[in-house]
Amino acid sequence: MKLIKEITDQDVIGTSGRSAATPRITARAILKDFKNRYILIYSGDLDFYSFPGGGVKENESIVSALKREVSEETGCSCDVIEELGMIRENRAHCDYTQISYYFVVTTASKRISPSFTKLETENGTKADWYTLDDVAELIKRPACGTVQKKFLMARDIAALDEYLLNFGSDVRNS
Repeated sequence: MKLIKEITDQDVIGTSGRSAATPRITARAILKDFKNRYILIYSGDLDFYSFPGGGVKENESIVSALKREVSEETGCSCDVIEELGMIRENRAHCDYTQISYYFVVTTASKRISPSFTKLETENGTKADWYTLDDVAELIKRPACGTVQKKFLMARDIAALDEYLLNFGSDVRNS
């Protein structure tokens, strides 16, 4: 899968350094339906919107993890899956690395019935449909707060920009 971007401390907090930690592998989706509506996950405790996805478990393929995470976080199926690219994060400040594999996923599911954990529910996590213009606005809302939130935002903005570059005109013209 092609590299979309590598995000480092230099990009996010202006400091140098590299982590040599073993990367956490994740699968993430820019998830849309056939009406060109998109799902974002809202984390109430962070006041933050992101694309659905999460960690790949041991002995789990990236695509299997993608399907599981999309189902857990949105209640939707992955009916059409296309590769978008990967984003590498290297967070020297906390000795952490991550590789996120992004996919463009189309679902035929009509209802959202996520399986959030008790903690996610208590923290105000929810999933909802948005237009592409709303997605761009919500993902790019100015980040204040933690360095982690700034990394999460940089990652999803890079994926969204790649999506808009490669798929945006098709979506906006349909």
